[in-house]
Amino acid sequence: MSRLIPNTLVYDRECELCRWAQGLVVRWDRHRRIRYLAFQDPQFPEWFPDLDRENSAGLWPHGEPPRAMLFIDNGGQLRIGMDAFRAMLPQLAGGRWLAWLFYLPGVPWLASRFYDWLARNRYRLFGPTP
Repeated sequence: MSRLIPNTLVYDRECELCRWAQGLVVRWDRHRRIRYLAFQDPQFPEWFPDLDRENSAGLWPHGEPPRAMLFIDNGGQLRIGMDAFRAMLPQLAGGRWLAWLFYLPGVPWLASRFYDWLARNRYRLFGPTP
């Protein structure tokens, strides 16, 4: 029998933008449906031992933070980047109404391109945490 995994947002604690975004989601998560876990947290490998497989597949270089946020839903499904944001939205207060926008034609493509650019440049634009 597999254990129930709470919805989990994995973020980069050493990125100023990532910490700001995580704080925004915490405030938006009024029903407390999401657990927040920094990639650097010692509990990360305990909770998600299978992610080593994705690590070797290029999700993130060894020892470095993920190239994008991760969202693992309570069924164990891993989503990355904009897909993670889209999967997380329905868990947030009023997020179901906003989530439908990300399924309109062209929006997923455009949003993914913007997210990827922002994720690649996050340290250059916003810097590391002090």
